[in-house]
Amino acid sequence: MSSIESQNATSGMGKKIAVVAALQEELTPLGERIRNPVSRRLDSIETTEGLLGDVGVVLAATGDGEQAAEAGISLLLADQQVDALIVVGVAGGLDPTLQAGAIVAARAVHNGTGPVGEPDQKWLGRALEQEGTVEGTVVSSSGIAVDRESKSRLWMELGGGAPAVVDLESATYALEAVTRGIPYLVLRAVSDTADETLPLDFNRFRGPDGRIDRNRVLRHALLHPHLLPRLLALRERVQECARRLADVTESLLCD
Repeated sequence: MSSIESQNATSGMGKKIAVVAALQEELTPLGERIRNPVSRRLDSIETTEGLLGDVGVVLAATGDGEQAAEAGISLLLADQQVDALIVVGVAGGLDPTLQAGAIVAARAVHNGTGPVGEPDQKWLGRALEQEGTVEGTVVSSSGIAVDRESKSRLWMELGGGAPAVVDLESATYALEAVTRGIPYLVLRAVSDTADETLPLDFNRFRGPDGRIDRNRVLRHALLHPHLLPRLLALRERVQECARRLADVTESLLCD
């Protein structure tokens, strides 16, 4: 029995591991592996509870952007008593040596001004035992880093020289976990490398709440069909990243 399984078996209180992401597609491959899944609407988020191996888990997608992340993680952790929080999802590479699909296990999570609270070292150690993971820094930005210049600037602000990725939500999730005294781990897969420019400046399609309006993106793509191959390629890469994250998360919890 793994340490995580033992923790669940001995708690006696029905505790479980929460796995959270911004987008449902980042959780879909993991959700397909859940036994006896039960879905429930919790205000603005939908949760899925069940078993991953012998470990109780609850999955939730909050929506993208800091505002949605804050609302969603607050709802989830107020509703669920969990042993730990695992954050998964895609991110932009800042370190030029990180290849697409690489998975970064955060040794530190920054919100742009500094660390928000140290990830749990035991969880981090277990994550680094999983094939394909590297230790690094995750920085959460208020805007999407869409090109080489913006990614390079963020990497230099972190000091450079070490694996690092950028996203929108990890710092928000981490801060909520730290505030509640819940051990946490962040796993981010590189969907676009440091040298790549995204097909669109997705910042232009974000609403007042910070979410990307996917209907606007679709309409724009239909009016500019030359963008479709690159957008579809990005979508396929996100799906592959989600599968890799599911593999690592399942191994982390069940080995």
